[in-house]
Amino acid sequence: MVPFDPHDWMGGSGWRDQRDQDCRKPEEISQEVIHRWLAGLALCLCFAALGPVTHLPLSLAGLLLLAALASIGLGLARGESPFSRHLTAWDEAAFSLTVSLGLWLWFAPAGSGAP
Repeated sequence: MVPFDPHDWMGGSGWRDQRDQDCRKPEEISQEVIHRWLAGLALCLCFAALGPVTHLPLSLAGLLLLAALASIGLGLARGESPFSRHLTAWDEAAFSLTVSLGLWLWFAPAGSGAP
């Protein structure tokens, strides 16, 4: 990692070049994405557990939806391709949306008119 150098901020050894030339293996990057998603899932579960137990699944689904939106923003900010060889923030968003939709479909009241 190159420390920030205010005298060479337009030079060729900045943080943008390191981001574009990620020399890690695709398996390491995918493992990092999985760990980040599991940490986000645990955090959402902790916040969902603060409410009533009867609302836990639907509040977890809502928090996972927000986590998916944050992952989409991260993917856009990083400029990641959704079709990479390794897992990216886009895959993280897809995981969160899948679990959120599954929770919503499983635990939503039948007559609530919810999608």
